[in-house]
Amino acid sequence: MQNPAAHLPGAPGGLPPALASGGAPTVELLSSADDLTRIAPQWNELHERAAAASIFNSWIWQYQWWQVYGGSQPLRILVARDESRVLGIVALYVQEAKALGRRVRLLRFVGTGADTHPDDLGPVLAAGAEQAASLALARAALRVAGVDVVLATDIDPHSPFARSLEQAAAEARAPSFTGESERIAFTGLPRSWGEFMQSLNSDRRTRMKSARKKTAERGARFYLWQDGPGVGAALDQLADLHRRRWEEAGGSESFASAQYLDFHRRIMQAAFARGWLRLYCLDLDGKLAAMTYCYRFRNRIYLMQAGFDPGLARLNPGKVLLGHALEHAIGEGNEVFDFLRGEHRYKDQLATGHRETQCVRVFHRTGAALAYGLRRIGLPLWKARLLRRPPPKLLP
Repeated sequence: MQNPAAHLPGAPGGLPPALASGGAPTVELLSSADDLTRIAPQWNELHERAAAASIFNSWIWQYQWWQVYGGSQPLRILVARDESRVLGIVALYVQEAKALGRRVRLLRFVGTGADTHPDDLGPVLAAGAEQAASLALARAALRVAGVDVVLATDIDPHSPFARSLEQAAAEARAPSFTGESERIAFTGLPRSWGEFMQSLNSDRRTRMKSARKKTAERGARFYLWQDGPGVGAALDQLADLHRRRWEEAGGSESFASAQYLDFHRRIMQAAFARGWLRLYCLDLDGKLAAMTYCYRFRNRIYLMQAGFDPGLARLNPGKVLLGHALEHAIGEGNEVFDFLRGEHRYKDQLATGHRETQCVRVFHRTGAALAYGLRRIGLPLWKARLLRRPPPKLLP
């Protein structure tokens, strides 16, 4: 296979590539799954201290995703360095898509482009060097060969990477388009459960107490999953509850593929070992009635998925379990319960704030990039104007 370094401006052919970015930091290009394994210590060290860090741009999430979904797609890991240390890392890959009959090569974050939908992505950056490292990585991303469009979705709003891509695109005189990826609800957690209950309106507080009382009459037992070797079995139970809960509502794409199950089994086991996994469970009459799948990272709980037995819907086991999860999160000293993407009424009812992840598209001057821009941006916006509708949400 030809070394991709040979295609990078300023990279000496046949040697590990360093992309000149107008001085330090320099950016090295890595392109194999073995490289992704070897970079783990530096990635983990950066992630531990990075200001913009989430479960989704952790090494374990990105590594497990690549193991399941990467396949033979070209991997492009960019590593920003100064003379003595690693300043930033971002894992990208080249995905092929179609637009107006043209084959389009998209440079995307590892973790996106499959049936998983992570939020808060972007490079891991060394504290104090965020701006310089982010801009170096953005410039390097625009110089990766064999790409028509740089498609960076779901960028953490606290990350400088969206602005760095815009700046790099302006420097390269490459057309770019920036917009919102997702609007995500979260609720700030007070110091005690009593304070949280008092923050609710009277009607919601009464409903929550009533639902909890009814499940208590059925022998309700709330607990946190503690069996590491049994995490795979817990995932199977969650998938079953989730599918059954959504069957009557038209179904859900979650837990629908073997790859999705394989990925989440892997990442749940890896996260359990780090103390990040939170599987909240509710038993009624001695049987599992509901499960909520979350992660804990930096005193923040991220809600991934949930499911409940639809035969017990009149007891609201899902809502009761969410209340127990919130109470447990407060007891652990967490500061935020993050609902992640997806629109559900309970999120709006509980939310105390929102954040918007960003999407930046940068177009190289190719026919395929033009076709992609027309299909994904131009035509949807033109149709909305023609029909006098609000601007649509632009899909990747």
